[in-house]
Amino acid sequence: MSDSPDEFDVEPERVSIFDLLDHLEALVNQSRRVPLTPNVVVNEDEILDALDQIRVGLPEEIKEARLVLESREARLREAQEQADQTLLAAQERAERLTDQHEIMRRASSEAEELLTDARERSRKMRRDAEEYTRERMEELETQLSSSLSQVRRGLETLEAGHEGEERPKGRGRRR
Repeated sequence: MSDSPDEFDVEPERVSIFDLLDHLEALVNQSRRVPLTPNVVVNEDEILDALDQIRVGLPEEIKEARLVLESREARLREAQEQADQTLLAAQERAERLTDQHEIMRRASSEAEELLTDARERSRKMRRDAEEYTRERMEELETQLSSSLSQVRRGLETLEAGHEGEERPKGRGRRR
């Protein structure tokens, strides 16, 4: 790799940790091998510089990751709160509708009972009124029959008393 440590010194904030780790790996791969060993000879300054850049860049990436996580968690909390509020509102509406349905059912039942009771009371009042009227009319008929009998007897008495007598002369006229 032809990367030199100086190209990452320009703006370390813009270089990702992964780019810095790739640069560190390239430095190791480009280093000279010690014959007959797995060891390599690396430029100490280049390796230390790359590690410093990683140390500088790592906290920034961790901060950014933390901010992304916090933002995600905040959005998740907000979404959960909205879902909870929506669920609560739906439950309350369902309860209101259920309550309203129950109230309507009870009101309808009570109205039916009141209507049935009012009809029954109306029939009873009509029967009572008719019975009262019949009783009064029967009493009146009895009284009228009695009065009529008395009137007839009185007339008969008057007629019987006049048959045997003559009418007095001059009755009603005076001289």
